[in-house]
Amino acid sequence: MQTGGTSDEELLASARTRTGPEREALINELFTRHYERVARWALRFCGNQESAADLAQDVFLKAHRHLHTFKGTARFSTWLYSIVRNESISRSQRAPPPMDDESALLEVASMDAQPDELAERRTQGQRVRDFLAATLDPLERTVYTLHYGDEMPLDAITRLLGLDNPSGAKASIVSARRKIARAAQRLRARGERL
Repeated sequence: MQTGGTSDEELLASARTRTGPEREALINELFTRHYERVARWALRFCGNQESAADLAQDVFLKAHRHLHTFKGTARFSTWLYSIVRNESISRSQRAPPPMDDESALLEVASMDAQPDELAERRTQGQRVRDFLAATLDPLERTVYTLHYGDEMPLDAITRLLGLDNPSGAKASIVSARRKIARAAQRLRARGERL
């Protein structure tokens, strides 16, 4: 069954009309499309690769069990993100998250890279994370990462995070951009670079 050019919503609609192995193949295709993105989100929430892998697995199990509740009012990826977020919050209330960095995901994503390249990526990634953490408040950082890192539309972020201000996530993006520009200007004035 060819599903390459099919949208997530079309794939899901097709899966809902089928049974047995055909249905499972379509659902697996849908989840395969989103595995890397869910793994990145899980890693951001958890902080280390092992916990992120467990969280991602739990997310897909929960999504599979509750697939019938997806109404299509938002993008499928937004629905998955909300599951990642809710599962992460639920876990964080049970135990404090470990504090590793995203380097494990970088290593998995690029097995061909040389050790010095991996070290540089790890260092640069950590500098960017530190810069954003020092510059932005948690909401701005979340909105900025979802919009620019995961290419999520601002209206979807507004709904996902339940923002009730009139301009939603756009206000956080505007504020984040201003803060980043000022912080970058201060770095340049001191002769430093990110």
